[in-house]
Amino acid sequence: MHVGQYRVRYRDVYSAGVVLNARYLDICDEAFTEFFRALGFTSADLSAVPFDGALAHMDATFASTSTVDDVLDMDVVCERVGSSSLVLGYTLTREDQEVFRGVARYVNVDESGTPTPIPDALRTPLAG
Repeated sequence: MHVGQYRVRYRDVYSAGVVLNARYLDICDEAFTEFFRALGFTSADLSAVPFDGALAHMDATFASTSTVDDVLDMDVVCERVGSSSLVLGYTLTREDQEVFRGVARYVNVDESGTPTPIPDALRTPLAG
């Protein structure tokens, strides 16, 4: 699902003029928010469901570089929904060229940080 675009800013790059690898994780965090918004859930809605997806693991592939003012298309797909976790796949592209690909596992946690089941209100939209 295409969830939006991200324009690379000066703060995203280091002295060589390319995006720092760690910044791609920040961009994925923005894509995470936009993915749920596209499913009809604002941050406040997710809190009310309740869902607090803590990033537990991420595999990342850095396929190309990006520089200031590049516009990255953010695509997110739900690859799996488990009992208390879900897996999202991220693809960031620039003019149809893959720049970054990541697969992230999130665990739904309660206020104490204990894993808790994915709410039923999210299961159907995530499976769609």
